[in-house]
Amino acid sequence: MIRTTRLMTLCAFVFGLSFAGVVFARDCVTECKRAAIAQCLLLAPEGGAEACYTADYSYCRQVCGVNPPQA
Repeated sequence: MIRTTRLMTLCAFVFGLSFAGVVFARDCVTECKRAAIAQCLLLAPEGGAEACYTADYSYCRQVCGVNPPQA
């Protein structure tokens, strides 16, 4: 009985850590994209702001240590 309780506690702890890691990575990618868009808007020529919002910011996933989704 004690062994089962310890195992369940360990599983819950590991699940919590993994969940927290996913949330942190998602926030990192979002902040990276926001910063990249802000930088792009500062450097964009007149009327070129639309390109900042449609650009590919996939490098943010690498910066944050998130693997790209497998297609």
